[in-house]
Amino acid sequence: MSEKEKKCTCGCGEHECDEKKHDHDCCDGDCDCGCEDEIVELTTEDGKKLKFYFVGTIEYKGKFYSAFEPAEQIDGIEDDDLIIFELSGDDEETADLLPVEDEALLDEVFEEFCRVLEEDELAEEAESLEK
Repeated sequence: MSEKEKKCTCGCGEHECDEKKHDHDCCDGDCDCGCEDEIVELTTEDGKKLKFYFVGTIEYKGKFYSAFEPAEQIDGIEDDDLIIFELSGDDEETADLLPVEDEALLDEVFEEFCRVLEEDELAEEAESLEK
């Protein structure tokens, strides 16, 4: 698979990029909590289907990027790796996922994902305090 992988190591200590991951110890994966709705199936160049958790999509420098985490054991990918693709196309649902070949750009996009996740977490925390 030609995708790039990164671990969330922004060092803030306030969040983990795997916050979308659902721990099935409470329901053994047989639940109606909606956790399975976050799983997408991606097909590799050789036709192998792999399951990932969809983390989110961001815009960065005029392009859109989507991040995923493995939802199953995948050779060569750690459970907490964040896989980032550039979206190519007009619609997020049907866009092609392109690997980010430029390591410097991949690092920038990764840091932006971590920043956005941290902002979302802080906003959720602030909202819960207002209640």
